[in-house]
Amino acid sequence: MSHPVEQEAKFAREQLLAGCDTMERFLHGLLDSKGRVAEEVHAIRKLGKSLRGGFSLFRLGKNSAKEIQSIGRLLSSPRDAVSRLNTWHKLGWNEDESATAAIGALLVQQTHSAARRPPPETIAWCAERVAAARRNLQELTEEDLTKRVGIGLQKLSKQLAKRFGKIDHSGEEDFHDARKALKAYLGALGFMPAESFAPSPEMNELADVLGDENDLGTLAAWLEARGFTKDFVPGLWEKLTKSRGKLRKEAIADAARIISAGE
Repeated sequence: MSHPVEQEAKFAREQLLAGCDTMERFLHGLLDSKGRVAEEVHAIRKLGKSLRGGFSLFRLGKNSAKEIQSIGRLLSSPRDAVSRLNTWHKLGWNEDESATAAIGALLVQQTHSAARRPPPETIAWCAERVAAARRNLQELTEEDLTKRVGIGLQKLSKQLAKRFGKIDHSGEEDFHDARKALKAYLGALGFMPAESFAPSPEMNELADVLGDENDLGTLAAWLEARGFTKDFVPGLWEKLTKSRGKLRKEAIADAARIISAGE
């Protein structure tokens, strides 16, 4: 990994400021009656995850990144509903016709219920969060930028190595923490010049694997909360467990390779 210089730190700041501008445009776009809410919210949340990594790069994780995180949480329902439905379809379980129909119908119903646009007052509050995050970045002195980016990259890299080293324990939170650390690291690198700070393809692939594993965990929690437990649909839970286990083995192997390669 290269050490950032002043020009690269300034580049990252400009890219991050531009990302904030894009976030505001996306938010105001939710007030337009055209388009589909779930897709628009997905774009907002995806950008938000990247912005959070960018703010962590400048060591603004405790204020600016939290401002952006609050937006994702507030707007989570539409995209979460669609994600659960997509994960259910990908799982491909249909051993129990009655249970399959009940689960699928309820998932579809929730995607429709979650498709309503947020009120203007909510969008205004979200825009205020972006503005507050941006101000924190703008208040940094140019002399401080390079130092902050250097320390930020180092901390994100160390955190990633630490989280990767723990997922071989196969604990529920270990995979969740590794996914968060990887998202933050990739988000930060996305604001740096690609010719010097591009992540390896293996990291992007691992991010996809950890995302799929997390989606199955989220679906499992949703099923449990609505009474579709192992007592009633044992075959479904066997399928879920095997699918998550396969993804976890893949993630453990991928993380080990990345660590050994010195990423």
